[in-house]
Amino acid sequence: MQVSYALKYPINKIIARVATRKHTSFYQEDKSCDQVLLNFAKLDFNTLQRMHKRELCDITRWWKELNLANELPFAKDRVVELYFWSLGVYFEPQYNVARNILTKVLCFASITDDIYDTYGTLHELTLLTNAIEK
Repeated sequence: MQVSYALKYPINKIIARVATRKHTSFYQEDKSCDQVLLNFAKLDFNTLQRMHKRELCDITRWWKELNLANELPFAKDRVVELYFWSLGVYFEPQYNVARNILTKVLCFASITDDIYDTYGTLHELTLLTNAIEK
C-alpha cells in the first residue's frame, strides 16, 4: 500500500501537509508505532487544519465583501482553489500573512485572466494591456 502510494504521489509532487494525513494513517497501522508520537502527529495535523480553516474563512469573507461575483459575473469563483495553491507555496504555520496576501493577489490575477479569456474585446484588451505595461 505504501509503495503504490509513493509511486502514485512522489514526494516532489505533493503538498507536505496534505501528505501528512496519509503518512499518519500508514504509521498508525505499523506494529511498532509509538502512540505518543502518533497522538502528537494527529494533534499537530488537527491544529493546523483548524488554523487553515480560519484563514480560509477570513479570505472568503474578504472575497464576499468585495462583491466581485455580482460585479463581474463572468469571473470564476476560485478562492478555495487559490488558497490551496498558496498553501502549497507557504505551508509552514508562521507564513499565514504570506498565504493571505498571495491568495488575494492570485484572486485578482484570476479575474484578470478571466477578463482576457471570456469578457474583453480585442480592442479593450489591447487598451488594458497597454495600461498594464505602462
